Amino acid sequence: MIKKGFSAVTAILMAATLTLAGCGGSKAPENAPVTEASQETGTQEKETPQAEESQTTEKEAEEAQEDKTYGKLTISGATGNPDQYMVDAAAMVTGEHPEIEVEYPPCDTNTREQVIKTAIAAGDPPTLGYYWGTRVNSFYDNGMCLDLADLIDPELLAGINEQMLAPCKGDNGEIYAIPVKCVYHTCYYNTEIFDRYGFEEPRTWDEMTEIFQKLKEDDIFGFSTNSASMQDCLYGITYGELDAKVGPGTAYGVANGDVSVAPGTDAGNVIADCIKQVQEWYEAGYWYPGDGGINCSPDDANAAFAQGRCAVIFNFSGSLGTLVPSCDFEIGTFLKPTSDASIESEENTEPDVFFIPSNASPEQINTGVAFLEAILSQEIQQAVVGGNQIPSMTTYEYTDMSPILEEVIDIFNTSRIEAGLNPTRTSSEMQTFIKQQIFAAPCSGQMTIDQTLEEMERIRLAAGGQ
Repeated sequence: MIKKGFSAVTAILMAATLTLAGCGGSKAPENAPVTEASQETGTQEKETPQAEESQTTEKEAEEAQEDKTYGKLTISGATGNPDQYMVDAAAMVTGEHPEIEVEYPPCDTNTREQVIKTAIAAGDPPTLGYYWGTRVNSFYDNGMCLDLADLIDPELLAGINEQMLAPCKGDNGEIYAIPVKCVYHTCYYNTEIFDRYGFEEPRTWDEMTEIFQKLKEDDIFGFSTNSASMQDCLYGITYGELDAKVGPGTAYGVANGDVSVAPGTDAGNVIADCIKQVQEWYEAGYWYPGDGGINCSPDDANAAFAQGRCAVIFNFSGSLGTLVPSCDFEIGTFLKPTSDASIESEENTEPDVFFIPSNASPEQINTGVAFLEAILSQEIQQAVVGGNQIPSMTTYEYTDMSPILEEVIDIFNTSRIEAGLNPTRTSSEMQTFIKQQIFAAPCSGQMTIDQTLEEMERIRLAAGGQ
């Protein structure tokens, strides 16, 4: 992996945007104001030089704020229509500064990184980049992110969940991006089906298989997933296995490109066993819609779950925004089962983050900071909760939270969920491979399991792994 670097332009822009330092103290005025306390004692209180200095500094800060100029609010990286919380935060900024225009350049999941990087490299950066937190290092490792540590209200920074903020930090305390919410991959299940059959939440692969076998007898599929572009939802089955069978930190090492996954290696053998298990489920016909399950689109996977055609869906926690309105049953959730009950399930969390490009103009920086502080406000974080998402601010009290979101957040707070376990952050090529091929290739016969591991190893080495 490329080590984190510093950008000269970052330092220049930082210096250009810092507020003016306060002036020195001055004499107290002769006619100091009479306070309530002085009226009671019959004495006259005079303001100290320090108090006057504080008032002067605050006044200068207010004047400096009023003197700021703001640029266009261009948010690059939002796929499809921007989330409502994003629109609301932009409205907060434009409400204070009506002169600001708002734009969301079009991109999709597979092109968002290149779209943002191309604009930055061309000297025409967006005001804000919107990206995955565990892959935002692909920007700041190359000096493309402004250090926000001294630009954002420290009280707001203190309220951000540390687990979400961790992948946004540099080696020396820099904060290169701000998380607004996060997701993790999980299993949702149809509680009505589970109750009807008397199923309990499975802890092991064998228990999951027994559930799938029983359902198949009644023509109900065991599970669905967006296998066309999100097979990393299933790949999370490897994390707990790697750490338990090879050693603590192995899952992170694999994701970081530091651990070999070649056939015959310890990590490779563990991943191979996980692929074999998924392959067995597919070949047994448990994967909706049977043949072709490895090409299931997100819409088809969600619809199958909502319509009761399958009992479980491997998905990301943020999909509740789609699933809750479409399901007429209560949704339950559990982390992926492991090969043995003694192995604890682990999962990767993926924060959604915003960053300001290091070559943004001072006007863009002012606008970007205003937007970032807006998304961390209680109003916008409540909107995140309203969309059944996990908020980044842990210091607020939230209202109207759905029961399933409460359960999702409880699992997030109490289970082994860590940012950075997903190998998609290794490189763009690895991202495509894990999301589209890791299970589809061996299940379809396109590659053997050994060939699948060999390809994963090739991509790892191409990204700089040792």
